[in-house]
Amino acid sequence: MDTEKLKRIRRVAFIATLFIVIGIIYVAVVSFLKFGIPCVFYELTGLKCPGCGITRAIISMLHFRIYDAMTYNALAFLIIAYILFIFINTSWVYIKSGIYHLSAGKEYISVIFLILLVAWGIVRNVIGM
Repeated sequence: MDTEKLKRIRRVAFIATLFIVIGIIYVAVVSFLKFGIPCVFYELTGLKCPGCGITRAIISMLHFRIYDAMTYNALAFLIIAYILFIFINTSWVYIKSGIYHLSAGKEYISVIFLILLVAWGIVRNVIGM
């Protein structure tokens, strides 16, 4: 394996580790101190954004309380899966080629996902979820 590819693997591993550590720290702060980052959209409008409740949903998932996670944010599983998919896919392409971008097919998936999130934001406020 060439040195450039090893450097790229180290960069991806560092970024993944950094996000995991930050996530663990944030979940610990929210769990023990009952302090989280408030949703600016909710504070300004009184409406729930598509991501509202995702922190509580993730904490519920970590405690295997799936029903609770779904009540906090029904799309939490999909949002997490999408983020992991994009991270893994772009990291794989970056490690192999040194290019960091989404391919045309992934851009379409991102647009569809964005439309789904907007629709979810509207639906959850109309039906009061």
